[in-house]
Amino acid sequence: MANELPDATDVGEQDEADVSASTDSASNAAGPVDDKAIADQLMSEVVAWEKVRKQKAVDWKINVERRLGNSGAQVYTGGLAVDAQSADGQSTINPDWYLTKTKTANLFSQVPDVQLVHVQEKFGPAVFPFAKALRYELSDKRADIGVPMDEVLNDVVNASGIGGVMVGYSARFETTKVAIEESITSPSGATAATRDMTLEQLQALEQAGLVHLKDAEKVVSYRFFINRISPIHLLTPAGFTGSLYDNADWVGFDGEYSWADAQANLGLREADKSAVLGNNTPETSSESLRGSMDVQATNTSPVVRYKELYYWRARQDSNELNLQAIWKVVFVNGLATPVIHEAWKGQQTDPVTHKFVGCTKFPVRILTLTYITDNAVPPSDSQAGRPQVDDMRRSRSQMFMNRERSIPIRWFDVNRIDPLVQDTLMRGTWQGMIPTNGDGSRSIGEIARASYPAEDMSFDRKAEADLYASWQIGPNQTGTATSGDHTAAEANLTQQGFQTVMGQERNKVTRFFLSIVEVLAGWMVLYSDFPSLSDEERQAMTQAWDDKHILHDLAFTIRPDAAIVQSSEQRIKKLTEFLNIAVKSGFVNPEPLIAEIAELSGVDPAKVMVKPNPPNPDMPNLSFRFTGKDDMQNALVVALLQKAGLAPSPDDIKKAQEILLMAAQAPSSMPAPAPQGMPDGAAAAPAGAPGGVPPTPGEPVVGVTTPQGGLDAHPQWHLADKVAKRSRDI
Repeated sequence: MANELPDATDVGEQDEADVSASTDSASNAAGPVDDKAIADQLMSEVVAWEKVRKQKAVDWKINVERRLGNSGAQVYTGGLAVDAQSADGQSTINPDWYLTKTKTANLFSQVPDVQLVHVQEKFGPAVFPFAKALRYELSDKRADIGVPMDEVLNDVVNASGIGGVMVGYSARFETTKVAIEESITSPSGATAATRDMTLEQLQALEQAGLVHLKDAEKVVSYRFFINRISPIHLLTPAGFTGSLYDNADWVGFDGEYSWADAQANLGLREADKSAVLGNNTPETSSESLRGSMDVQATNTSPVVRYKELYYWRARQDSNELNLQAIWKVVFVNGLATPVIHEAWKGQQTDPVTHKFVGCTKFPVRILTLTYITDNAVPPSDSQAGRPQVDDMRRSRSQMFMNRERSIPIRWFDVNRIDPLVQDTLMRGTWQGMIPTNGDGSRSIGEIARASYPAEDMSFDRKAEADLYASWQIGPNQTGTATSGDHTAAEANLTQQGFQTVMGQERNKVTRFFLSIVEVLAGWMVLYSDFPSLSDEERQAMTQAWDDKHILHDLAFTIRPDAAIVQSSEQRIKKLTEFLNIAVKSGFVNPEPLIAEIAELSGVDPAKVMVKPNPPNPDMPNLSFRFTGKDDMQNALVVALLQKAGLAPSPDDIKKAQEILLMAAQAPSSMPAPAPQGMPDGAAAAPAGAPGGVPPTPGEPVVGVTTPQGGLDAHPQWHLADKVAKRSRDI
């Protein structure tokens, strides 16, 4: 079994009643609302927009033709042939090609790295895991947002001045048994979630009477997608005059499905096949912005054509109390009534707070770069610069015409040139020596050619300057040097002006990019199983943020990095400079700044940041110098050393004494050499005499008298405290 969207995000996670966005709305005196009347009103507005779009499509197709370099091509729309080039024979000069590439590159050069910042401190641990999962879905492995962004910018800059994308969710399901109870407590007191149990475990619990099972749709595979919508298929209210299309009553698009996709996504039955396929002709060139020079072969296989709209329910239903409620309606060609008309499943109502969780913006995101008063669909840059391009083409064509009519022509004097040579000259084959009668310089010459007027070249340069002004781009931005001499100051002023103007449009692209990311984040909150996260990261996210009851807009804000706004390196540099200046002042809490630097560096602050240890109290800066054994025997000196942790312990002193005692008592390992001239066998001299052998410990020395008073003959003498070197020290 397959559907476009599930009735539950996962097994046992929610009941079918939770999907409806208006079931909690209390009925008022207005009475029940006729959904059929709402659908008929929306369809009438779609028809009105299609008439406007048909007129605008002519200019859109001409803009595409110009970029392709086609001059004089026929644009077919609604059976009418329109000349894409008003003046035949003009040169196919094609500035739209390089100007479009230059401007789109300046607006969006690469996919930025999305960064999240928590709104409240308690949601901080959930930021990094969700940001990691969001970046994974935006990458080229999943939705690949870079492709539709590039396509939409080319639509806006070159073709139509307006572009859009659809941010959606698609899944396939199978029917399985799930438990009505969300969790069960075992006899041991442990609680387990029923959603994590296998079907066999649930059936065993059902037989024991502990749970009750029901049929539910289980997700087999799913994906989030971001698809570009061609301007020719975009649907907007004809009477809307703003630039923010979230303020419009509704938005939508028309598209086509194969029969298999229509059955899965629209719920069509076999009985509807003949009706929806028999009344649909294959797509023709009038329904596409393809170049008319391309092969206009179309899809010959039968398709199901449909119109998919999203509208603010509160603007159509006075009973709807939530102003953010969005409903979805789908019309299929060949069927009289909508096949889908229900609350949009991109948002769900919290039964406790009655507020929405998920997406709070239209899934169809629309971009415009220019606003003209009360004109919701502005002209593109190619269309705005078309008069200047026509002038440049006309001027270039006139140059070619002048060259064709200014072919070099020579003359000769028939009275001085031989008749045979005359015939050869007129045939244009003579290249050698020519016999003449008299001075040759007066016999053959060249007729003066018409030179191209210099003022026409000035007009050509003026048209090119006007074209650059309408595009807000100069030669420097296109990669070519400007003509004439310019100072560095002039070049800097020109670049600053370009950055100012381009910065305004970059800001619009930034908001468009972030709105896509925001809608995708809302889809993920409802239906993602976060495959890029580990179990620990999922647990940290769910503990800090209840994504089923707290709107993600209230948990964190989304901002881009790189290419279209200030890069993370620049942001880190600014934060680091601020920390270096203010962190020691005592007026700044550095923790949130350091956490943001970690986030910008791609590091989870919850994993790497710890509370710092309190600093040691400042000690007075004292200086001491101790020398000699007398200082070491001073009680105050020993106390200072003990305070500083430098004094030896009693064990150290005891070991030192043992070492000194062993050194004094240890006999010599080598006997002293005998004196020269002593015969062999002669008795050794007594200890203390020259060449004597030291006696054994405790044995008196023979032949040596000990002075009175012991070994120290003058115990009253002692060394001076210091050596007197200066007269004032004596």
